[in-house]
Amino acid sequence: MDNAEKVFELAAKRKDIKLVSSSAITDILYVLRRAVKDRELVRRKYESLRKKISILSVTEQDIDKAFARDWKDFEDAVQYTVAESNGVDCIITRNKDDFEEDKIPCCTPQEFLAKF
Repeated sequence: MDNAEKVFELAAKRKDIKLVSSSAITDILYVLRRAVKDRELVRRKYESLRKKISILSVTEQDIDKAFARDWKDFEDAVQYTVAESNGVDCIITRNKDDFEEDKIPCCTPQEFLAKF
């Protein structure tokens, strides 16, 4: 089990609010579908994940703000903007360097797990 999976396992055990944006879910499912090539397994994994998290909407205002940020990675700008719009305390990512602002702290799954 890699550290990202361990974060989701920890999230399942704790009462804290766990959030992810709807655009992140589509990315997660896309990667999972390509990796396992089994539509029913992907469906079961999603259903299990969905019990552990809440999904935040991505609004057109979020897209506009993300576009205005003019970051190298637009998807990360969307994630950051959605987190900002929803008062998220921390972004867990494998690509901290892609987040070009630091009002919301970012940490890797490994760094996050070290706190617990």
